[in-house]
Amino acid sequence: MKLMKSLLLGSAAGFAAVAGAQAADLPARKAAPVEFVRVCSQFGAGFFYVPGSDTCLKVSGRVRADYIWNEPLTRASNTTTFRARGYLALDSFTPTDWGPLRATTRVYVTRDSGRGFNGNGVNLANVGNGAGSTNADVALDWAYIQFAGITAGRVAVSFFEFAPFGGVTYLGGGANGRGSDYGAIDALAYTATFGGGFSATIAIEDGTERRAAALVNGGATFLTTGVTAGNLNYAGHVMPDIVGRLDYTGPWGSAALTGAVHQIRTTGIFPAAGNAIGETDYGFAIQGGVKVNLPMLAPGDALFLQAAYADGANSYTGWGALGIGSQNLVGQAVITPDTVYDVLGNSHTTKTWSIVGGLLHYWTPTLRQGVAVAYGKHDAYGSFYDAAALTVATNMIWTPVKGFDIGAEVGYQRLTDVPNIVYSPVNAPTSLFGLQKDGWFGRLRFQRDF
Repeated sequence: MKLMKSLLLGSAAGFAAVAGAQAADLPARKAAPVEFVRVCSQFGAGFFYVPGSDTCLKVSGRVRADYIWNEPLTRASNTTTFRARGYLALDSFTPTDWGPLRATTRVYVTRDSGRGFNGNGVNLANVGNGAGSTNADVALDWAYIQFAGITAGRVAVSFFEFAPFGGVTYLGGGANGRGSDYGAIDALAYTATFGGGFSATIAIEDGTERRAAALVNGGATFLTTGVTAGNLNYAGHVMPDIVGRLDYTGPWGSAALTGAVHQIRTTGIFPAAGNAIGETDYGFAIQGGVKVNLPMLAPGDALFLQAAYADGANSYTGWGALGIGSQNLVGQAVITPDTVYDVLGNSHTTKTWSIVGGLLHYWTPTLRQGVAVAYGKHDAYGSFYDAAALTVATNMIWTPVKGFDIGAEVGYQRLTDVPNIVYSPVNAPTSLFGLQKDGWFGRLRFQRDF
C-alpha cells in the first residue's frame, strides 16, 4: 500500500513538472499598459496632464458662507441676511509654438435669504416683505482664452481695475463711491510684455455693462425749471468702451495707470423742446494705483493706494453701473447719471472721483487684518444730483488650515453734501429719501478653497 501511494505521488509530481515546462514554452500575453495621471508642475500646483494629450488641467472650487448684518432703516428692512455660494473652476494650458494656450472658466451658484442686501453689506433703499426666494442663482464668473498676448472672453476683472478698496476687505466696489471694482466683464485685449517688469494692455470692453444713466428717468422733474421731461433712455450700443493700461511690477511692489473712453448714446423726447433727440456724447476715466510691499512690518504686509476721476463715465469711479442709474447708500436712492440733459436737450456730463487706501497686516502667519478707507464725490448738472460718500471698513481673518478662512468684518458709511430732498429713481419726486445719512454693516464669512 505504501508502495502504491509513493508511485501515485511520484507520477503526479512528474506530470506537474512536464506541464510546467510546456507552459513555459508558450508565448506570454503582456498586460495592456496603464496610463497613470501625471503631475504637470510647469503651470503651478494642482495641474495634471489630461490622459492622451499634452494639455495640463486644474480642477478647483470654493465654498463660501456669509452672514450679514445691516443697520435697519425701517421695520420692513432686513437686519440679517444669509448667503451660501459654491464655485467650480477649470483651468487648462496647452504648450504651442506661440507659447502656452490657456482656456479657463469659473461658474458659481448663489442662494440668498431675505431681501434688501446688495452684495456689499449696505442697506438697500427699497427692501421688501422680509421674505426671501428659495431659488438659487447661477452665474458665470469668468470664461476666457489667452494666446500669444491676446485675451478673449469674459475676464475675471476689467482691465481698468487696480486693487479696489485696497484688496484687503470683503467689500465689493463698483458702487457707493468706493472706487471702481467692476469685476468680470466681456472683453477683447492684447497685452505686450516688456523687460524690467513693464507691460501694456489695450482692450475693448462691453460698454452696456458700464452704463449708469442718462437723465431724465421716467418723468422726473427738474427742480430748477419745473419742466417735466419725457422718457430718455440709452440707445443701441455702437462703440465698446476702450481701455488702456500700463503696468510695472518690481521687488518693492507694483503700479498701474489706466484709462477708458465710454460712449453715451441716448434717445428720447423733450416736450419742452418739442422734438425728439438722439444725442451721442463721450465720457472718459483715468486711474492710478500703487501697491507697496511692507516686509519690514511682516511678510505679506502691503499698502494699497488708488485714485480715479471720470467725466461722463461714473462706473469707473464706483458711482453707477449695470444701467440702474442710481446708487443706494445707507438707505438713500441717489440718482447717479453719466449725463444730465437740460430742458432743451443739451447734454451735461457728470464729474466723479474717488480715493481709496488700504493696509494689509499679518499679525501672525495665520492671522491677518485689513483696514480700508474710501471717499468719493458725484457732481452732476443741477446740484440736487450731487452726493459724496465716506466708507471705512476693517476685518480680521484667521486661516487655521491652508485654503480655509474664517473672517469677520465691520464697516461704516456716511453720506455728505446731499440735498435735503433726494429723488427716488422711479416716479420722482413722489418718493423721497434722505432721513438717514449714515449706517453700519457687518459680515461673518467662512470660505474654503480647494
